Amino acid sequence: MFDLKRTLDLVRGALFDPEATWRSYRPEAGDWKRTAVLLTGPLIVAAAIVAYLLGFLGSGESILGLGRPTLLSTLLRIVMGAIVAAVVALIFSALAAAFRGKGSFALALAATTLAFVPGYVGQALSPLPWIGGLVMLGLLIWSLVLLWKIIPVYLEVPDSTRAAHYIVSLLACVVASLIVSTVVGGMLYETGASRALTGSSAEGGDVRGGVFGAASRQAELMASAEEDTYRPPADGKVTESQVEGFIRVMGRATELRAERDRRLQDIARKADEKEEMSFNDFSQVMGGMVDMVGLQSAEIEVVKTGGGNWAEHQWVRESLRTAWIQKDINESVTHNYRLYQKYEEDLAEHIAR
Repeated sequence: MFDLKRTLDLVRGALFDPEATWRSYRPEAGDWKRTAVLLTGPLIVAAAIVAYLLGFLGSGESILGLGRPTLLSTLLRIVMGAIVAAVVALIFSALAAAFRGKGSFALALAATTLAFVPGYVGQALSPLPWIGGLVMLGLLIWSLVLLWKIIPVYLEVPDSTRAAHYIVSLLACVVASLIVSTVVGGMLYETGASRALTGSSAEGGDVRGGVFGAASRQAELMASAEEDTYRPPADGKVTESQVEGFIRVMGRATELRAERDRRLQDIARKADEKEEMSFNDFSQVMGGMVDMVGLQSAEIEVVKTGGGNWAEHQWVRESLRTAWIQKDINESVTHNYRLYQKYEEDLAEHIAR
């Protein structure tokens, strides 16, 4: 279960008192889903969101040559970050066993996430004008130093093979990250692994499912939502049909989040029953991370797949919330508040928060 205070404490400790924080978290590190919910997921999402917001401070292009961020680029950054985090943990775990250490995906995920807390901070600050790139580079180097130090604590790689394990693992991670970000989809369509990741059918047909298909669908929906525009009525009054449509969307989004949450719990339960992870198990973990992103975009998904306008949906929400707060400051707010009162039982949990 997500615990914001615990997450902030771990992040603060990983930055300012890393070794003590590693050792205090070590007894909990055997549960990979706990690490994913407490640390890996929040760090990936927070870094992407902060980078998205800071991206609007510059003149339009950063020192890294990146233009202004969009909702689409931010979502893709989150999805790719989740996949790379899982790949890196899998590589360090597998190679730890090969170099006489402890091969454990859960411990590797905890170790790499804790070590790369400064790196996530660097990613978040990278869009800052002029200094962003240098800050990111410095924090990335510091993360690599921390990663070197944490490996014996978590993966128990002996001193005699520690350097070899570290170098080989890093090289493998660089190669794997390049593959994931560029050609993995096309290269894997011909294999059984492709079916696990992309949802290709056994008969040779291609269906748009699996990890990459799900990520692609979410990215397209986010991009489409970003392009939506809506001109509110001059009188500022919400119609009854708009309120009913808003209630339907919010209800379905709540159901969709609950369905995805159950799926994540099922993945976690199955992982607990296995001592070692197969490739299929690994693909399910990545799929679960995509689902974690989907929890945040469920509302957009319901609006767009139903042919709705995301900008209008947001206007209705803000108008009803203003009416709930102000009640009668003008004719428009009074009208909207009466509608809110009529549907208060269905609106309260979505507006009054």
